[in-house]
Amino acid sequence: MLQNLDIDREMDVISLTSSFCGDFSFGKYTRIEGKIEGSIRSSGLLTIGEQALVTADISGNLVVVYGTVQGDIIAERNILVESTANISGNLKAPNIVIRDGANINGQILMAKYHASAFKQLELVS
Repeated sequence: MLQNLDIDREMDVISLTSSFCGDFSFGKYTRIEGKIEGSIRSSGLLTIGEQALVTADISGNLVVVYGTVQGDIIAERNILVESTANISGNLKAPNIVIRDGANINGQILMAKYHASAFKQLELVS
């Protein structure tokens, strides 16, 4: 699912010892290892690390979850839920992969969104 990404060396990282509250917007590649509360928007690959605790609604292009998310996740392309993930919220994306062992408490909607429909979902959620 993520093989075709042109990942360069530039990545934003929220470290394990960091804790932030607010509305966040990230670019190409972001990895969250710490705690975030609020809302998150990402235009590229967003990875929620295994030790992360995210209490936020997330909208992005590609979202990979290893840690804990309390909030809805909407992705324009893909959501990958790894076996260590614990999600309390709804998932919406054209492609969703859930690894064995992952814990999800919420609804899952897989649909091909037109870009304008995706923006509508962001505003409604």
